Amino acid sequence: MKSRTHQTGFSLIEVLISTVVAMFATLVIMQAFAVSEGYRRTATSGGDASFSGTLGIYVLDRDLRIAGYGINSATYLGCAVSGSDSGVTPTAAMGPITLAPVQITFGANAQAPDSITVISSSTDMMPGAINLTTSMVAATSNYVVSDAYGVNQGDVLLLAEAGQPCTLAEATNTPTNGASNQNTIKHATARYNPLGGMGPNYSSNAVVMDMGPTPTANRYWIQNVAGAPNFNTLMVDQLIADQFSQPVAANIVQMKAQYGKSSTGNGIVDTWNTVAPVTSTDWANVLAIRVALVARSAKPEKPNAAGQCTTTTVAPSITWGDDGTATILDVSATAPTGPAWQCYRYRVFHATSSLRNLIWTPS
Repeated sequence: MKSRTHQTGFSLIEVLISTVVAMFATLVIMQAFAVSEGYRRTATSGGDASFSGTLGIYVLDRDLRIAGYGINSATYLGCAVSGSDSGVTPTAAMGPITLAPVQITFGANAQAPDSITVISSSTDMMPGAINLTTSMVAATSNYVVSDAYGVNQGDVLLLAEAGQPCTLAEATNTPTNGASNQNTIKHATARYNPLGGMGPNYSSNAVVMDMGPTPTANRYWIQNVAGAPNFNTLMVDQLIADQFSQPVAANIVQMKAQYGKSSTGNGIVDTWNTVAPVTSTDWANVLAIRVALVARSAKPEKPNAAGQCTTTTVAPSITWGDDGTATILDVSATAPTGPAWQCYRYRVFHATSSLRNLIWTPS
């Protein structure tokens, strides 16, 4: 007599049902993950924009607060400063750099960012007026001055005279009080002193400004050329140190600035505009700068079901006019080869800096 064998397992219907249930569970998990990833991307991108914008405005504002230190005579503001740097190969000509605490180079249109150049001395001595007492007979003549106190070997000097271009030079000695050379700054061959000299033969009406061993001449600008390294990045060129295209803060897509001026010369800012100063008097009446930076999220948000980006529907703007009028900060050209600008999130950072070193200038 044969025994009957019982087979156990799942039927085809049971397998199919469990498969369908598993698929629905996977779909729910993936949907939840997609939503969570979207929130994470949004939070991370917003944090990136906040960090980049904070860093960029801090670095720029730090230079603006010291702008003009060492430029001790407003008479020569606006002159074109030239120089020579043998610290690079081949020897490079520097400039011309406009002698002003801050110079704004305005963008060609609303989409083009402005650039800002900041100049200040790095000397740890209070820079006072240093006057030439003897006219130079050659471009390589020593500088005989009224008082060379505070000038040290290696300091970068700026020579200026009314009606003449300004020139950078380098002190090749440290004048010593009580010695025969206490009022003589020697002009030997050095990094910023070409072998044959440079610039005009300044007369006894000229002045010497001590800019310290590492003067600041920083030009801040935004790399907005698609495909270039550090695209959409705040950059700095250190014009005297010969360091160019150094990244400062990533994901900065727009920068606009304005001059704050005293229209009557009474030391009170009553006008904000984008009119470039021309004369030394115009430059002396620029007493403040205000600047707006626009930081962008690092990654774009996904388009909606219709393929449209609705993350940002209105261009960033800032209300800094006295009449309450908002200034649109155009970012429509910040993503020309990728997702549209509306796919990103933006934050606006604003700083206003008074040019206190110009306000305190004795002349």
